[in-house]
Amino acid sequence: MSICEETNCTGCMACYNACPKHCISMNYNNIGILIPSIDEENCIRCNICSKICPSKKKVFNNKIMEAYACWDLDEEKRKTSSSGGIASIFYDKIIKEHGIVFGCNYDENLKLKFSYTDSIKEIEKYKTSKYSQAYIGDSFKKAREFLEQNRKVLFIGTPCQIAGLKNYLNKDYENLITVDFVCHGTPSQKYIDEYIQSLNLSEKPTNITFRGLYNYYFTLYKNNKILYSKKSTEDKYFYSFLNGLLCRESCYNCLYSKPERISDITIGDFWGLGKKFPFNYDTSLGVSVTLINTIKGKNLFDSIKNKIFYEKREISEALAENHQLNYPPEKNKNYEKFHNLYIKYGFERALNECL
Repeated sequence: MSICEETNCTGCMACYNACPKHCISMNYNNIGILIPSIDEENCIRCNICSKICPSKKKVFNNKIMEAYACWDLDEEKRKTSSSGGIASIFYDKIIKEHGIVFGCNYDENLKLKFSYTDSIKEIEKYKTSKYSQAYIGDSFKKAREFLEQNRKVLFIGTPCQIAGLKNYLNKDYENLITVDFVCHGTPSQKYIDEYIQSLNLSEKPTNITFRGLYNYYFTLYKNNKILYSKKSTEDKYFYSFLNGLLCRESCYNCLYSKPERISDITIGDFWGLGKKFPFNYDTSLGVSVTLINTIKGKNLFDSIKNKIFYEKREISEALAENHQLNYPPEKNKNYEKFHNLYIKYGFERALNECL
């Protein structure tokens, strides 16, 4: 039994969370992509996994209501965030209302995983962009538990992860707020593991950043000590990601790279700000594009306006140069070659021969 075509799988793990017999596991296939596997002996053929799969069951999309350019008024916090730091403001607001927030962070082994918190102190770990695929685990189950307890829940993830959550829940919760970010695709965790290993660093790194203080640099740290740092045009992993070599097949046929949005709010960088319509403010510390897609999203945004700079902008301006709000990322011409080499020789050689 198969849940969906392997090339259509986004790795959202809705099936993993929904299986009543716990007979779905997530494993890497021969090209290093995480996909679900079914234990056929324990499967009862209920087909719940297939029925809720976002590649088969489409989720209703929302028309963008408003677009804003904004950033955190706290300059120090803004400096350590991607874009303008708007996500942290949302996290802070929900936690102060005794809610729960879900986001992803690298653990001590640099595995990118979803987690949740109701602590203001832990918001920091969710900051900055992370260019690999986060492991959902049982986060959808946990989110539903909190929702059923009538606690407010904020869930921030890629559009396909939000689709997986919504299909898993299979009902609208008034106390759930979803935020997706403008996504350029999700490389496998296995790729980044193998790449870091290939660097042969003298010490084991404990943290990784792609954005923030070292903007568009792939940087590895041992605590606060920099072990490795190269800008995106010089680091092989970062360069390959930006040039469409490393993502899942489904990323290049993304169902969510369009103006109709799946979440209450969409956030990202405001590329092209001021090109067509004047914007008379300093943008050197980053600017968040914030798209309001539902009344629920508007209510959250209105509630944090005292914490941010914001200016309403034309929706067309927000869409113009944020390409993945219009169409999927472009697949590299060496994509199939990379996979063939990966199967034979592993990540490092496949990467070197395809760059």
